Amino acid sequence: MKFTGEFLTSPTGQVVLVAAVLLLGVLVMRWQQPAATESESPAVKAAPTRVLPKTVTREGARFAVPTPVATPESATVTVPTDSAPKAEAKSPILPLMLFTGPDEMPVAEPAPFAPYGRLISCRTVFALESNRLETPIIGVVTEDVWHDGRRVIPAGAEVHGRAQLDPARERLAAQGHWRIVWRTDDADNGMELPVSGLALDRDYDATTGAWGEPDGSAGLRGLVVRTASARELKLFAATFLASATAALQDQRLTTGLLGEASVPAATARNAVLAGTGAVLRDHAQELREAIARDGFYIRVPAGKSFYLYVTQTLDRAQARVPAPALTAP
Repeated sequence: MKFTGEFLTSPTGQVVLVAAVLLLGVLVMRWQQPAATESESPAVKAAPTRVLPKTVTREGARFAVPTPVATPESATVTVPTDSAPKAEAKSPILPLMLFTGPDEMPVAEPAPFAPYGRLISCRTVFALESNRLETPIIGVVTEDVWHDGRRVIPAGAEVHGRAQLDPARERLAAQGHWRIVWRTDDADNGMELPVSGLALDRDYDATTGAWGEPDGSAGLRGLVVRTASARELKLFAATFLASATAALQDQRLTTGLLGEASVPAATARNAVLAGTGAVLRDHAQELREAIARDGFYIRVPAGKSFYLYVTQTLDRAQARVPAPALTAP
């Protein structure tokens, strides 16, 4: 049977063609029906996937139990293992040791001190003379200075100050700045403490145990050495000649409101005498001042006892050890 164009245009051919088209449509619908059913059914719809946290597993080395040391102080403990539920082993003594301390740290003890107005007994190291300007005083502490059961200044420490002449009282006055220097064998050796005070005379007789009248008076007493004998003679001669030149001048009488008066005459002789008298008066004044200044000096012997009266609080916390001076290489 041949399918020609005439057959397709015939009624039979058209029936066959329509049947073939219908069969093809049925097959296409049957093929698409399962896919549509799966997409439209809510029961078959896939549930959304849940994002779970990632888990990373790391394999570590198993802790090895140290080998027990056989010591009498070791204790027996139970260590669980994989093979048996309980096993006995001796734990070693760890090298770490813990100590319990106090809850509060101890407060540092304050430095020793002494209140205002302490008397430090001292003794001069060498002789002192007032003919030197600002004579240095070096003394040694002879007795410990205590306060509240604590020693503030030890015996043997040095005291350094300056002395000046007191001509009115014929003494050596020493006041102002002093410095105490520790000269001991302990850790305080070389420590310095600046203080303010003045020197007082100490008059004590160790043989009789009696205190003298000048004990505690200001200044240091000593031997008064007079050196102005020749100057005193010169002063006497200059004063005498100055007065004599005024008496030897020629006088003349003058009359005034108060009556008659005598005045020096204007002569060459009177001029020479007046000039000489003025020079002698000036020389006499210079001698008088020199005698008052250098007419004597005071010599305080070595080993003279005196007090250092401190006019401030003695605080050991203010003492410092001076830093050594750096020298160039």
